[in-house]
Amino acid sequence: MSQFKVLIVTIPERGHINPLIGIVQCLQKMNLDIAFFSQGDISDQLNKANIKCKCYTPKQNFDIPNDLIAHGADFSKKIKDKEWMQRWIKTLLIDSVPFLVKELGDVVNVFEPDVIVSDPMVYATAIVAEKVDIPWAGISNSLNPLTPKSWKSDLTETLHKYKNERLTLFSSIQRNIKFRVADLISPWLNTVFTSEDYISRGLSNNDFSFYAGTPFPLKGNRGDEPPFPFDQINTTKKIVYMSLGSMVFYHPILFTTIAEAVEKLNVQLILSVGDLYYEDFSEKFPKDSIVLPYVPQLEILKKVDVMISHGGANSILECLSHGVPMALLPICNDQFFQAKFLEIAKTGIVLDTNKPDIDVYRSSLIQLLQEDNIYRKNAESIRKSLYQYEGPQKVADLIHQLLEKRQPLKPLVD
Repeated sequence: MSQFKVLIVTIPERGHINPLIGIVQCLQKMNLDIAFFSQGDISDQLNKANIKCKCYTPKQNFDIPNDLIAHGADFSKKIKDKEWMQRWIKTLLIDSVPFLVKELGDVVNVFEPDVIVSDPMVYATAIVAEKVDIPWAGISNSLNPLTPKSWKSDLTETLHKYKNERLTLFSSIQRNIKFRVADLISPWLNTVFTSEDYISRGLSNNDFSFYAGTPFPLKGNRGDEPPFPFDQINTTKKIVYMSLGSMVFYHPILFTTIAEAVEKLNVQLILSVGDLYYEDFSEKFPKDSIVLPYVPQLEILKKVDVMISHGGANSILECLSHGVPMALLPICNDQFFQAKFLEIAKTGIVLDTNKPDIDVYRSSLIQLLQEDNIYRKNAESIRKSLYQYEGPQKVADLIHQLLEKRQPLKPLVD
């Protein structure tokens, strides 16, 4: 029998790529022919994760309006403009789809996959897969599929505003199109990294996604790990690790407020600050602080007592998979939903991002750093529940089932 071919479609950002690494490592062990399609070249990270495969990118660039191109301080400033943020989301999620349909379609014609495994926010996948009559699996890197329909935010308001434009994209598809927040729901297979103990089916009202537990790579290496001075970690102190992700990191006031909040506590800070690092930013922190542009998060989480995060879904699941309680500083998009999930599970505290307050931040961190606090106990309970699932191996097995059966797969739900 000929070798099955699997095409992986992803957005070229760490938060979208990282959860796929373990899945692809498992698929490779099944002797499947793997290829990637992404709008940016991700081959370097894949090579470092020991994933050897074809990597396709568009033959030309999608033209993003100049005023929507932003990074660092500029991006963090512009996302506060509601109209700009709405246009940015529409451009990336909706306006780019016809371009991606053409480019992805060309790759499918060349590679001829038996199944497509896709980020559910790449809507072009469903259109192309339907056209050539092959199954596609939606592998969520967020918790969008579990977000209750009654929860509202600026993101859901934006998606409602462009509801008709989004649905029009799928005019050629005969199937009923369904979304949860920004994720398109596949009629074939959907997975999400979480556990029933963290987000119950009763809360999410989700009967279509398989829960998969932890998103970790097989050997702890996902190809984005920079060097880190582990010998500088002070084992006599509590360790507080702070990261605001790779996109919304430029909030210096949040980093400095946290530094002042822990000043009189027996705490060492580990800070992942992005491009702020190149602005002599490390001088603003206690001398034993470890300040870097980016850190090997999975390794760091094995050593920390509390994590402070913007609320990216990957960071939350990685943190809970280590039983570490969190303080969240949600800034935009689905981060506010992650904050709600965290509060319901009582595994952390949500801080006010718009009103940084040294005393409030300090009081919250003191609670989280206590040995037997409720947040730590609950985080440990969630950790155990996440490891009851098979993680990337389960997702890979489901993809293999889809390859063999070519029939929709649904979880057994009571």
